[in-house]
Amino acid sequence: MQKMKFAIAAGLHVCLFLVCFAKHQHTNIVIVGGIGDLAKKYLWHSALQLYAKSYNENNTISFYAGARVIEDEGNVVLNKILDRILCDTDDKHCHKLRPKFIRNSHYVMLKKGYHYETLCKKLSSEYENGLTSVRQIFYFSIPSSAYQSVAEFVNEHCRHENVTSTEIVLEKPFGLDKSSAKLQVDTINSYFSGSEVKRVDHYLAKSVTKQILKFRFSNRDRLERLLNNKFVDRVEIVMKERIGVKGRIDFYDQTGVVRDVMQNHLSELLALVAMEMPNNVSSSSHIEKNKLQFLKQIRPVSSNAILTGQYSKYLEEAGEEIENTSLSYLTPTFAASLLQVENPRWQGVPFVLMSGKHMDERSSYVRILFREHEFCVTGCEGSNSTFNKYPRQLVFQIGHGSVPSAGILVSRSLLSPVWPEGVRELPITSKDSNIHGQSPGDFYYAVPVHDAPAYVTVLHDLYHGVKETFVTSERVMALWDIWDNVISRSSPTLPSVYKEYEPGNLNFTVENGHLEFIEKVKIINFDHREIASHATIPNSFRNSTLHCLSSPKLVSSLAQNMLTSAEAAVKERGVFHIAFSGGRTPIILFKELVLNFPYFPWEYSHIWQVDERCVPHINPASNFHTLHEHLIKYTRIPYYNIHPMQVDFAGKLCSPASKGDQLYEESINYLIPDQVIDFVLLGVGNDGHTASLFPHSASLKNTKDLVAYTKSKSNEQMDRMSLLLSVINNARNIAIVVIGKDKHDIVHKLSTSLLNNSLYPITYVSANKGNTSWFIDMDAWLGYTL
Repeated sequence: MQKMKFAIAAGLHVCLFLVCFAKHQHTNIVIVGGIGDLAKKYLWHSALQLYAKSYNENNTISFYAGARVIEDEGNVVLNKILDRILCDTDDKHCHKLRPKFIRNSHYVMLKKGYHYETLCKKLSSEYENGLTSVRQIFYFSIPSSAYQSVAEFVNEHCRHENVTSTEIVLEKPFGLDKSSAKLQVDTINSYFSGSEVKRVDHYLAKSVTKQILKFRFSNRDRLERLLNNKFVDRVEIVMKERIGVKGRIDFYDQTGVVRDVMQNHLSELLALVAMEMPNNVSSSSHIEKNKLQFLKQIRPVSSNAILTGQYSKYLEEAGEEIENTSLSYLTPTFAASLLQVENPRWQGVPFVLMSGKHMDERSSYVRILFREHEFCVTGCEGSNSTFNKYPRQLVFQIGHGSVPSAGILVSRSLLSPVWPEGVRELPITSKDSNIHGQSPGDFYYAVPVHDAPAYVTVLHDLYHGVKETFVTSERVMALWDIWDNVISRSSPTLPSVYKEYEPGNLNFTVENGHLEFIEKVKIINFDHREIASHATIPNSFRNSTLHCLSSPKLVSSLAQNMLTSAEAAVKERGVFHIAFSGGRTPIILFKELVLNFPYFPWEYSHIWQVDERCVPHINPASNFHTLHEHLIKYTRIPYYNIHPMQVDFAGKLCSPASKGDQLYEESINYLIPDQVIDFVLLGVGNDGHTASLFPHSASLKNTKDLVAYTKSKSNEQMDRMSLLLSVINNARNIAIVVIGKDKHDIVHKLSTSLLNNSLYPITYVSANKGNTSWFIDMDAWLGYTL
């Protein structure tokens, strides 16, 4: 008995010791961009909800709004935001804690590295007694272009020994294509481990989305045997919005509806409804494994499996918001795509993803339509719609639509569902007599017990470590594998224009792996002349003059431009030096000069070559052969004014010992002492090369020479001779000619590429003191022949 009393006393002593000295958990949540739009609309309200539900004496939370403005200005903005953040009327606990929440919400200036250093020293020093576990979360509510610099600041200045864990939270976009996504992932991973990075797709936090796997699991005995190509006719994943993108044109021109919602939100929903059921739906690792396996079984989207549209006022809105609207007319505000899964379960089942702005309704859902295997012989008329078209369906209504609330709808003719713990069945009442093609009375209907806003759930799951709400880096790359092909290639057609709120001409058919609009509408009502004068064609391209016309008019304009330069040069200096690049593009220019410019001052002109292949001049592959056969022999130019590149010496082609490059450079120095050529004509290859300067060529950085031998492919010997940038960029006039729809892809890439990108040598071309002009025909600009 005595021993028992001693044991109880010792146990109480241990318990008291643990209570007294247990570590207190404190979390600092820093919202970088904490006074921006996302923070104002969603994050601070969600922060208050998190505080009200999770704060207690042993689990304390502080919030910080970081931005680039000085503290006085930032405090004013933050206080206004916090004043507008209110609790639900009947939430007494939230009302009680709201004043404390506001006292624990602060503004800090975060612009330079030392700002992060100052903040993080302060945060870590507040709990140096060792009895507090300090966790810090940095929520990046900033443009993705700033992720790298901010991640570097956090990694460098905020990993103090007093801090237990450091996490960062990223908002989409997770790259604009596969390569940029890979770069973003690799950059972030160089600072933070996978468990320290949370990527937000707020659709994964929506209340019905959270119930998809749970519903499938609750009904697995009956439902899983139906979810396959034997019973499912098709799956629709839809997000329709009434609003447009006014005020966000610049963002949407870069993103478009496919990048904005289909590559992420809708694809994530697809995975939830079609992946193999994990053995444990409570295990985030099991869910992630099955998601990745499924996503890798989706065939990359092809160009004939996507349709695009643009609401009719988009270009007008673009003209009001931005100066350069060159990309606006190609921006899709509507898209429909067909995805196909290469596995035995789903082989042949069309998964149709669709999203659009300014549509006829606001609704988002996943709709699984089942095939009919029964046939009504008698008593069918006036029945309860059991044999109507698609009477059997399962709908996850993610948001809005004609139902009273987001929920799950199951056709009564399909099965009697077992509702998971998080939802409750309701009698369905709707002002509409038809919901997804059926009467409201034909459905079982249930709604989530707790229908929290998505960002409230995001912050809750972030704080409590719920992993499946966030997107892993592996899943980011798997999603881009599906969409990169159709996104990174430039669109071959202009979007179909549709009237706001009445997009009837967007109805389409799905057949044999293709999508087609039912109405054969003319995509856009412009001819070449109208497009050329339309506001969406800018005056400049890559900070240089842009001429964008139909091909015949473009060539005529280029020839006239050359004539004007020649006449000015002859008048001022008595001589005109012009350098022609090789390829097939100049041939149509040569024909134009010969036929329509008989008074060109050839007798005062010197013709030079921009580049030459290492072949004899009599070889049809020779650039000089093309120049001679299509231009020189039809002109009055003196023979000694013609300067072919010396690539052939006694049968030795481009031999370094022959020093043909040095001889050509000496000719330039002798006849053009200041090395200023009057006019240089260049083309652009599909890979971005110009002259004979190819991607990643060392010649791009050669500033001491005017001419050099180059090679078109790596690991091969020199096979070209080329003028170098030192003389090209010294010209008085540079004309860059791009013709043909096959050049549309490189035009699109050049419109967004950095000024100097060794992947695209043409980006190094820019006249130092003279004029650079781009001549791009409409086919190359649009990627489509009108």
